[in-house]
Amino acid sequence: MIKFILTFLSASGMWKPRGWHGIKAFLYYIYQFTVFFCNFLFIISSILIIELKDINVEELIDNMSLLLAIINARQKMSLIIFERRSIEYISDKLEKSPFKSCDSIEKAISTKFDGIVRNVFICYSITIGAMLVYCGSRFTEVNPSETLPFNGWFPYNYSSPTVYWLTAAFQVIAINITNGIDLLMDLLLSSILCSMCGQIHLLKHRFKVMLEALNVMTSKNDGSDMATTEKLMISEWVEYHIDLVNLIKYTNTVFSNVILLQYTVSSVILCAVSFLMSRTEIMSMTFAGFLGYLITFNTQIFQQCYCAHMLTHEATNWPSLSNNTRKSVMIIMYKCHKPIMITSSFFVILSLDSYTKIVKLAYTIFNVLI
Repeated sequence: MIKFILTFLSASGMWKPRGWHGIKAFLYYIYQFTVFFCNFLFIISSILIIELKDINVEELIDNMSLLLAIINARQKMSLIIFERRSIEYISDKLEKSPFKSCDSIEKAISTKFDGIVRNVFICYSITIGAMLVYCGSRFTEVNPSETLPFNGWFPYNYSSPTVYWLTAAFQVIAINITNGIDLLMDLLLSSILCSMCGQIHLLKHRFKVMLEALNVMTSKNDGSDMATTEKLMISEWVEYHIDLVNLIKYTNTVFSNVILLQYTVSSVILCAVSFLMSRTEIMSMTFAGFLGYLITFNTQIFQQCYCAHMLTHEATNWPSLSNNTRKSVMIIMYKCHKPIMITSSFFVILSLDSYTKIVKLAYTIFNVLI
């Protein structure tokens, strides 16, 4: 599923296919630059339209929330460009030993978590529909030659119908491409976290298989041969565990800045959009647009928190082992007392508790504004 998501990112201009070289790569980089430039122009126009005198609070909150969302997406776009090799490393690592499935049971475990990723993908497809509703609601407020779908400052007169609609088309295309990339990056992180959960289940399965094999060997009382085989089997399993923990830490390092920004921006935007909805007529298209926007950001942060929560709470109940086996896995058992967590900085931990805190914070700020 990770490669499937990367294919969509290729279509959006963020991920050059590996086999493309020469003229294909050159043309793709032009396409990539165009996407970046559109995003940059949208951000600049949104900043320049902000006025600090004669402030309309609702308009200011609307502009700032949209600007924060675009900046958040911009950070994700930069991540996938500048951390491409890191993402490739994670994707390739999951396809190689010891992470690759070895038998039918392990393949069934991998298939199970691929199904979870598909469900996440379906949820994100719904959010794309919600964003389209949000963009569509903007056209109910347009006034050709005067009001653009999204507030922005441009250094030319767009009162001419042709110039106006070209500018409006630019805004709509820029916002939809940016939102699409934003959602795909969230989906990529969620998919990687789900894959890590699958790897922990594989770790449990291999531990169980190892114990069964050791019990059979113990019943046969093979002596010195058993001790050698036991050390070999346990060392392979311990190396797999260490590789998995290191890969999770590496993933956390790559995505930590994006996690922090997503967490912060989501808290602000959930509050801002709720405030705007409270000032909007319920049966209007504008209200439907804000609702779609709210659903999108709720889904974004919830999916990440949920996937990270699954990863944190995967644990193994260690059964009774032989003395030699206990000594071999003592470090592993010690490490398992400290749960694996996806974090950013020193205070943001992705979990369902974090999602609850975001909602509570947004509701508190909303009450203050009201």
